[in-house]
Amino acid sequence: MKRLFIIAGIIGGMAALNSCSQLTQSAKLAEGPVVLAIDTIHAHVDVDTTKTLLGMSSTTHVLGIIRLGDNKFADYPGLNLNFGGPVREKKAAVYKALEGTNADVLINPKYIVQEKRAFFFRKTTVQVAGFGGKFVFE
Repeated sequence: MKRLFIIAGIIGGMAALNSCSQLTQSAKLAEGPVVLAIDTIHAHVDVDTTKTLLGMSSTTHVLGIIRLGDNKFADYPGLNLNFGGPVREKKAAVYKALEGTNADVLINPKYIVQEKRAFFFRKTTVQVAGFGGKFVFE
């Protein structure tokens, strides 16, 4: 009897792991032309060149699966981080540089990227320095 429960549990577990799911979404489109009236935003950026903002982020990858590191990131349009490199660490370093300041954006950022590799580990460290900029809307 106990063996029957074990076999039933194994079969049930395999069925749960092999289950299928389907997602169906439908939406009714608006009829006729839709016109959005969006005014342009008039703004400029005041850059404070008297103070350099600094930030550093570090991430450790264990076995290529487990990632240990920062979980707060700067993510705003126009943030060009040369995709393909340590994008996550760069965003975290920018966040740390801007954290606690009155700045909205990091102007002219300079990155230093260091990567250390071991057999099971990889540690990536990114340092960033730049000037703080504040958006001024007209």
